[in-house]
Amino acid sequence: MGARSCERAMQGYDFTRAQLPALLSLKFLPEQPPEESAVLLAWLAEHGPEYDRFSFSVRVGQGQAPDPNFLPGVQRSQAFSTKKRIDALAWQGNAITLVEAKRRVSADALGKCLMYRQLLLEELPDAAEPRLVVVGLYGDADVIRVLNGHGIDVLLYDTAIAR
Repeated sequence: MGARSCERAMQGYDFTRAQLPALLSLKFLPEQPPEESAVLLAWLAEHGPEYDRFSFSVRVGQGQAPDPNFLPGVQRSQAFSTKKRIDALAWQGNAITLVEAKRRVSADALGKCLMYRQLLLEELPDAAEPRLVVVGLYGDADVIRVLNGHGIDVLLYDTAIAR
């Protein structure tokens, strides 16, 4: 599968920089709980103008093999819904920023970022190394230090929920 067709297959909910004002007016983002939507929107308000386009709820990986005894539509649904879901991808030309949103930034963000990074690079083998970012309402110093030690940027938006 070529890079363009692979990229099309992984798309989630896509927006361009021109759509950023409308995106920022939303109360929540697709497939996101309210608090995670709030921190993603706070991140977009601060960093959105740096990017050309955005994709939310991007599915990667193979997911669970569907049961051949199910109807074809159910098989497709099972395969799709068991793929891993990246909260957001932001694109600057060909450079990708992978964004994981959390209410509380915890150790599980490290595993998710590393897993999503690998699955994304498997889907886009010609892509450059993505920048990894975790956004959240709060997190403790130990977790943030470990994430930073693995090259993952952590941005806290403790006032996002008031939005």
